[in-house]
Amino acid sequence: MFSDAIELVSVVEDGEDELGQKIEREVRRQVFCDRKSIPQNEFFQAGLKGIKAAHMFIVDLYDYQYETRIIYKGKTYYVYRVYENSNEKLELYCEVKARG
Repeated sequence: MFSDAIELVSVVEDGEDELGQKIEREVRRQVFCDRKSIPQNEFFQAGLKGIKAAHMFIVDLYDYQYETRIIYKGKTYYVYRVYENSNEKLELYCEVKARG
């Protein structure tokens, strides 16, 4: 049983405007998860690549559809690595990106 929930966010194209520019919209889905701390070695390795590792979320394999963003408690995180463990669960490793 999972003890928490996140929103998985994907961006889909929704046609074009009158100038021919793509119109995009966010699609959000809520899924249940467990939040875990980033292991020390993962945190260190991510830091060497300029990634600010923040959380690891465990979700059911079939709940994840290659979304790249996660909203957790009102804050946006970006998936930088996905690992499938042996129990049909995925570990989603997430980072915080500076606003720019």
